[in-house]
Amino acid sequence: MTAPEQVVLVDDSGAAVGTADKVSVHTAETPLHLAFSCHVYNDAGEVLVTRRALAKLTWPGVWTNSFCGHPAPGEELEDAIVRRGVFELGITLRDIEVVLPDFRYRAVDASGIVENEVCPVFRAVTSDEVAPNPDEVAEFAWVSPASLHEAAVAAPYAFSPWLGWQLEQLR
Repeated sequence: MTAPEQVVLVDDSGAAVGTADKVSVHTAETPLHLAFSCHVYNDAGEVLVTRRALAKLTWPGVWTNSFCGHPAPGEELEDAIVRRGVFELGITLRDIEVVLPDFRYRAVDASGIVENEVCPVFRAVTSDEVAPNPDEVAEFAWVSPASLHEAAVAAPYAFSPWLGWQLEQLR
């Protein structure tokens, strides 16, 4: 039997204060916890956007950044990014760099579930073919960064709120 995935609970300064089961932490009362977002680029300079699987607990079916995740207790963020890149998209990453180290957000899904995260944003590059995990990703597209910005402004309801906020800060 596999142990439940754990997330790192943090205080307002981002310091770890405990852990909790991932499945039990995302509720209408979600405590502040550590996460990350990653924007993956290809060698042509296009960015990978993904549409969240319809079975996802929060924001099912919306377009978002390449992938997100939570580091396990004691796991370095870069190691968690590498792990989730393989798990969600079947890709290896290189040139991983933090682009928004202090990104933090709170958003409420239509179902009432809250995302409440200290969520540094990273950029990475891959040369691999994307092989998405269908439990995580419904579809994906490589797009120019400019067209992603335009689409997120024109139809914000089609994108995760955190992607819109990240794009505003990355301009």
